[in-house]
Amino acid sequence: MSSPLQVPRMRAAARRVKAGGERFLGGVLPGASARRLQIRAFADDWAAANLDARQATGPLWIVLGDSAAQGIGATRRDAGYVGVVHELLRHRDAWRVINLSRAGAGVADVLAHQLPELVALTGEEPAALVSCIVGAEDIARRVPGADITLRQVLAALPSGSVVGTFARGARGGPAAALDAVTREEAAKHRLRVAELPPRFGPGSRGRSGALLGDVEHAAWAQAVIAAIDGPPAEVAPSTDPELPVVPALPSEKSPVAKSASGKSASGEPSATKPSATKPSATEPASGKSSSAPAED
Repeated sequence: MSSPLQVPRMRAAARRVKAGGERFLGGVLPGASARRLQIRAFADDWAAANLDARQATGPLWIVLGDSAAQGIGATRRDAGYVGVVHELLRHRDAWRVINLSRAGAGVADVLAHQLPELVALTGEEPAALVSCIVGAEDIARRVPGADITLRQVLAALPSGSVVGTFARGARGGPAAALDAVTREEAAKHRLRVAELPPRFGPGSRGRSGALLGDVEHAAWAQAVIAAIDGPPAEVAPSTDPELPVVPALPSEKSPVAKSASGKSASGEPSATKPSATKPSATEPASGKSSSAPAED
């Protein structure tokens, strides 16, 4: 009888064979069909890897996000930016990763589904690091209200979490607006900002570049590691009048935000504070209180 770990792995292996092999380079199927199989195969791989991570020991990194966090577009799941960053962290201190991301997710999906999963998971086991890089799907589809939803997502993350920007250098458009929100909320809640290679705006490939290849995933991984090793944001660059600023909601944080802020980025309970305060930023790579993890 197959174990819970074997079932998703067997499904993933069957989908790789159908798509043309271990590496998703197009295979024998049309592009769209191969991509659908890749999405399902990588999701099965992550489901099995998440079960392994729950049974292992070591510092825990929890990932929220979309197709990029799943590794879609890379030739292998481990060649996605999460896989590359995890490999670097494993050399430091036997880090584990649990990936709660979903292909095609937007900020509303993270708010409705992934954040509650994060709260439930960290209630069982502390996380040393949380990352949430999301919004590319909303930018590409021009989803109305994505800026407001993004504020709610970022406010719910533990201090020290890693978030990302998509349109470095852009001065207008939906990508620049979301980036301004990200920088502003990062300063408010002491989040770490990964300045990703631009997917939108100057130097980007626009909608045709929505999927990352191995090279782009590696570049994202470098930006994420730099954010992990750097201090949390202190001052919001969105105060620059040239950047579009979306007004914050006057209402209080959502219940998800209040629940998520009960743990610090290291997963340790914060000291007793008023409900509006955030947990203190921690040292992701070492679990200590200094602002950036030390290299081995």
